[in-house]
Amino acid sequence: MSPGRAAVFAVTSAKGGVGKSFFAPNFAVALMRETRGRVVLVDLDLEWPGDALAPLGTTPPRRAMSDLAPLLASLPASMLKGYLDVHPSGISYLGAYHSPEQALALDSQAVSGCLELLAQAFDIVLMDLGTGFGPFNQACLDLASHIFVLLTPDLYAVNHTRLGLERLQALAFPRQMVSLVLNRHDPKSEFGPKAVEARLERPLAGAIPEDAAAVAQSLSQRGLLILDKPRHPISKALDELAASLWTRGVADLSQRRARPATAAPAVALSPAFAPAGSAGEGAPTAPAAPASPGQPDEVDQIKLKVHERLLGEMDLKSLDLEAAKDPAKAQALKQETRRIIDRLLDEEGAALSDRDTRQRVAAEILNEALALGPLEGFLADPAINEIMCNGARTIYVEQKGKLVLTQARFLSDKHLRATIERIVAPLGRRIDELSPMVDARLKDGSRVNAVIPPLAVDGALLTIRKFAAKPLGVSDLVGFGTFNQAIAQLLETCVKARLNMVISGGTGSGKTTLLNVLSSFIPAHERIVTIEDSAELKLKQPHVCRLESRPASLEGTGEVTIRDLVKNSLRMRPDRIVVGECRGAEALDMLQAMNTGHDGSMTTVHANTPRDALRRLETLVMFAGFDLPSRAIREQLASAIHLVIQQNRLPDGSRRVVSVTEVAGMEGDVITMQDIFTFHQTGVDQEGRVLGSFLASGFIPRFMTTLEEKGLSVPREIFLETYA
Repeated sequence: MSPGRAAVFAVTSAKGGVGKSFFAPNFAVALMRETRGRVVLVDLDLEWPGDALAPLGTTPPRRAMSDLAPLLASLPASMLKGYLDVHPSGISYLGAYHSPEQALALDSQAVSGCLELLAQAFDIVLMDLGTGFGPFNQACLDLASHIFVLLTPDLYAVNHTRLGLERLQALAFPRQMVSLVLNRHDPKSEFGPKAVEARLERPLAGAIPEDAAAVAQSLSQRGLLILDKPRHPISKALDELAASLWTRGVADLSQRRARPATAAPAVALSPAFAPAGSAGEGAPTAPAAPASPGQPDEVDQIKLKVHERLLGEMDLKSLDLEAAKDPAKAQALKQETRRIIDRLLDEEGAALSDRDTRQRVAAEILNEALALGPLEGFLADPAINEIMCNGARTIYVEQKGKLVLTQARFLSDKHLRATIERIVAPLGRRIDELSPMVDARLKDGSRVNAVIPPLAVDGALLTIRKFAAKPLGVSDLVGFGTFNQAIAQLLETCVKARLNMVISGGTGSGKTTLLNVLSSFIPAHERIVTIEDSAELKLKQPHVCRLESRPASLEGTGEVTIRDLVKNSLRMRPDRIVVGECRGAEALDMLQAMNTGHDGSMTTVHANTPRDALRRLETLVMFAGFDLPSRAIREQLASAIHLVIQQNRLPDGSRRVVSVTEVAGMEGDVITMQDIFTFHQTGVDQEGRVLGSFLASGFIPRFMTTLEEKGLSVPREIFLETYA
């Protein structure tokens, strides 16, 4: 519904029999007299149609919404006045349908179109809805600018209304958008307006006195009490309720008509998950004025207040730890937290008059309280590979290999620190001034690194390497152009032949992804031990033992290193050992394992070329503390490693295997190496994508004999041809 048209009011109730059908037509006349505007009463009670319109005429209305819906495209708003029934008082009215079959055509889209047309022709559209808050009524309430909820002073009606208000609150209807009207109020009753307000914890907008005889007489005569007896207490109460709308700004028609139909909501939430400079879904039509440097905007201020009050009411840190162990407790905590957020938004979020904004704000506060706040959308986006937070206000993501600055932000440095603690606490890790760095992982396996002051000078740093929900397979990498089918065939055969492999590359080049793909070629009957700092590998084989290192405690005890795990794995009768990354003295134990019967082992290492990868491994072996001659280390490397696969991230963000290199042996003190396949770049296209092809060197690897002895082989032609 366009905000610049009519005031669209809805009359509903949480319980039947509260006098709603009597209230709606009389209140429509009160609104017309108070505003002197054009008023139309629309019967949208699909279960009991016609009750609210009965006092307006002696016969059923000529026109119904089921008649109007098919004419939306051809009937101009200027002709509506003559199309609808008009009461002598001056109010127009429209029925719901003439026969039950026609009710089927009244879906939310038809109702929305009809109300939009009515809003162009009238100043006030008053909807009389059915009882309750089912799907149809919810769709109608979504189109309203204000809601009147009727109840009577009895326990059942009050309890039903309380539950109904909770339902509206959960649906993100702002508190100020709902007015409670107490009908059939007996001044002598102990259960009066104050008692009702105390039970509902909300003020009443009006109280209409009880006079059963006068109401019965008015209904029997098919008349309107407000016209027949304008000085009656009920009529006066209706007039006072209509007049109060002006003081509360609910029925300020001049402002509504003056506001352009395309205007943005009074408070618009910036699209948190859109890259900087782009408009996200639900963004305002016109750009919002930027907040002053260092000053949060109005929405952020509301979020900050609600978040702080929420932390004051709930011990989320301890509740988080309990919920992490029990899914039922986690769900209960989420529901209770959302209920409290809705209540606090009612109290603090008066400026959030737009329901979409309010709903988004509530969801964001819930994410900030129980999840990872502004990062949740990035974690759910499969196109994003990495998230980098440089302090609370600067968040980058890697998308398609490119770094993109986003508009997302944390509420404060304290909020970012709390998010980091929420990640590490369930894992038994701590991060504070004494231990300001931590490696961890999320529940889905995503790798997390965090650094806080004093090491991080400009605020806490958080980096998340996402873990794909569905691990990539070899066909995916071929499709992405990481390597071609010939290389895939060679690597699969080498894994099955139990050749030892090292994957080399820079940070973010895709080494772990490639290692996971190569590990998938290991036969299902073998026992595999994986060793990692943060468990990322996701092998499908049935016999996999996953080991993960552990840092030292604050007291400096309890550390378990990768090297400790490699040593221990040798006692676990492994067929294969897969080390996520060699970065220390464990390189010596890995080489010894490869040379003592644990063929087919694999690892990764940070290096820029295959030759650099062997040099780095040589250096890492020296970290073991043994005074070994360089030649002895190189001989170990040459005999242990069969293949080095070099993977790089290219300027366009793509990952490519740039070389597959065989370790051929030793010549003097030098390890000899021979490229089998290489990637040759030929240029870039108009979109900046790297162009090139995979070339075979023409060299037949020495390990081909080993493959053939084991009954495995690849066509020798692939080493003699060029594959694009």
